[in-house]
Amino acid sequence: MSVPADVARYPFPLPHPTYRISANVEPACVVRETEAGSWGATVLDDGPDRGALAAARAAVLDAEPARFVAAPHARAACWDACLHLAGLLAAAQPGTCSLTRDDDGVRRFRDTVTGTDLRLVPGDEDALPEHPLRWISRHLAEDVVVLGARDGALWLDAGAVASASVWSVGFDAGMSFRELHGPVPGNGPGGVFERAERFLLRLDPGEAYRRLNWGLQPGDHHDLSLDAAPAWQPARARLAAGAPVTDPGREIHLRTEVQHMVRLPRTGAVLFLIGIRLLPLERVALVPAWAERLASVCETLPPEVAEYKELEPLASITARWLRARRP
Repeated sequence: MSVPADVARYPFPLPHPTYRISANVEPACVVRETEAGSWGATVLDDGPDRGALAAARAAVLDAEPARFVAAPHARAACWDACLHLAGLLAAAQPGTCSLTRDDDGVRRFRDTVTGTDLRLVPGDEDALPEHPLRWISRHLAEDVVVLGARDGALWLDAGAVASASVWSVGFDAGMSFRELHGPVPGNGPGGVFERAERFLLRLDPGEAYRRLNWGLQPGDHHDLSLDAAPAWQPARARLAAGAPVTDPGREIHLRTEVQHMVRLPRTGAVLFLIGIRLLPLERVALVPAWAERLASVCETLPPEVAEYKELEPLASITARWLRARRP
């Protein structure tokens, strides 16, 4: 099948004609074949738009300081995350990034996309122009969160988050993993996210897994955080009030979150990465198998899942539009 490059590398999130909330965790860095192409060879997105996405994220973080949080006790974990992410960048984009290490343990990180050439001295407060997690996040297409592991639980200790999906890192800072996922349907005692936390706490240092999350949205905003609600909420409110969608194929987007979970090698904290990928329905429809599954999923969503993910009336509009385009 011949499709545009963005479609060929899109991580289509729906393998079945029905959908239920689940952990759907699998090992990272395993290439996943799709009906249009493939994705998933690296933890960090290896696409050509990293520079533009990183610049957009950095602009949000600079304009709104509350999008970055870091507890003082998480400094060592944030340095651990910084160094590990620099290595992941070098692995994902060897043509633009490199990380070398001297005999004395000093690293040198180069990134031609951002114009960076800097010596990294682990733990040295003067080695970087700003907090290590905030600094490395300027080079990423992904949002980054550090979950500290204490007392048999995970806690949101730090994060640089510019494209949250209806949450706020400033509000959630300091919460436990179970508190963060409390609103998810079916997440009671012994539920899917309690099991997921136990799984993450058992990961070996350096081990990485991934999962996909998905949604539908009007427009192509990456930033759907509570902080930015005045920019994106009016469009959803108009839809909820019955306003028509003039051109669903261009206006409605499938939103996939590629989430990676990495046990950091030095501190044992868990690095949580969230990459946002958007695809308008007109491009979803270029792949008949995707169009069929998305329509079927939208038609069969349990009410509690549709409510939690705020998928109505977008799901109904999406299904009708996709069905109308079938040969």
